[in-house]
Amino acid sequence: MAKKDWSGILFFISGVILFGFTSVGTVVSMSFLEGWSNPPGKYWSAIQQGRLMFPMIFSWVLMSVGLVFIFSNELKNLYIRLSN
Repeated sequence: MAKKDWSGILFFISGVILFGFTSVGTVVSMSFLEGWSNPPGKYWSAIQQGRLMFPMIFSWVLMSVGLVFIFSNELKNLYIRLSN
C-alpha cells in the first residue's frame, strides 16, 4: 500500500471517531434540553446549543478526504477513461 492509502485510512478512521464522539455528546446533551423548535428537531437543536456543528462538519470533511485518498487511483483511472 502506498502512503496515500495509509493517510486516507487514517483520515477516514479519525473522522469516524470524531463523528462518534460528537454524536454521543449530542445524545447526552439532548436530555438536558429545555425547549426545542420543531423544524430543526431535537437532535439538531442539541447540536446547535452544544456548539457541536464545527466538529460534526469537520468529521464529515475528514471522512470525505479519507475516501478520496483511498480511492485516488481508481478516480484517476476513471478520469483517464472518461476523458478519452
